[in-house]
Amino acid sequence: MKYFIGEWYADCAIMYDFIDEMEVVSGTDRNNIHYVSPKVGGSNLFGYTWRSYLTPTRNRTPAQGHEKLWLTKLRDMYPEFEYVAKEFRDLHFKDFKYSQIQINKNYPIPPHKDSKNQDCSVLITFGDFTGGLTCIERNGIIQKFDARDRKAMFDGSQYKHWVEPFKGNRYSLVFFHTMKKRPELLI
Repeated sequence: MKYFIGEWYADCAIMYDFIDEMEVVSGTDRNNIHYVSPKVGGSNLFGYTWRSYLTPTRNRTPAQGHEKLWLTKLRDMYPEFEYVAKEFRDLHFKDFKYSQIQINKNYPIPPHKDSKNQDCSVLITFGDFTGGLTCIERNGIIQKFDARDRKAMFDGSQYKHWVEPFKGNRYSLVFFHTMKKRPELLI
């Protein structure tokens, strides 16, 4: 083990430190869903994208070996995080395959479905916060849980989900796969 020790709460604290050092700010798409000041946090994708540009005058880095895909800003800025996230997954939910990770810093996502996700996602939360329970609505029944205590696995494309209001620092990682026609991206 290079980054973690294999104990859930200790590894979550280590992961919190990794995320805390990252510059996670929302892009236009996420700001349109819910605006969070860049001084407070945001929501950003770590992985690949079909968008070749960051801005009209700034292009993304091509994804080596993956035609018509580019690196997201966070993947380009923090390449080591690929190995950090993989080791965490290998220790705590080793049979789960993913290609993308949504990184959220103090981002209270409103009710939504992730229509492009394929199958289940895995959610983990970190931080010193109160409130901020994850809510999942399945067949009219709302389940609430604290994903600091254990990972949450659910199909975000099938079930509406959101985060309750919170105070403090609430960080989360959502491991998932969206590119149905690109199974070679699965880790």
